[in-house]
Amino acid sequence: MLSKSQKSEIVSGLTDRFRRQKIAIFSDLRGVSVTKAQILRRALKNTDAEYKVAKKTLFDRALDSAGFAVKTKEMQGEIGVAFGYGDQAAPARILAKFGKENDTFKILGGLLGSRVMTEKDITALARLPSREVLLAQVVGALSAPMRGLVGALQASIRNLTYVIGQLRDNKSQ
Repeated sequence: MLSKSQKSEIVSGLTDRFRRQKIAIFSDLRGVSVTKAQILRRALKNTDAEYKVAKKTLFDRALDSAGFAVKTKEMQGEIGVAFGYGDQAAPARILAKFGKENDTFKILGGLLGSRVMTEKDITALARLPSREVLLAQVVGALSAPMRGLVGALQASIRNLTYVIGQLRDNKSQ
């Protein structure tokens, strides 16, 4: 059993994490072995995220002090939270993949900044391409008209040089 000071320390750590997060995803960890949970934690750590498990009352106190209206007591199962501090979609992707590999693991909802998200929102976010891929698509879409213009200008210059070359060849004969 935890003492009041230990609980207070846990709540302050969770409060800090809820304030710093770009995304927080609540999940039911019931039935997941310690080994698999460690694999999940390592995968999240590689994407600037972490996974924390605590009692629902401690999560609720931390959420209240961080200014969120979410209540974990209303959620089913043993609650774990993935806190993402970088790319928001990466933790969602990792948890969705982990949920497919482990039948008992379930995503329950989350927070995207201060916005409350449902399980469906999190799975939709998990299907998005990575930030780098999205940026590359935007750059490609923006540069396509310029590439077309450059191609058209080069074709005109190429045709002009071809015509001049033909004229030169005709005059030299």
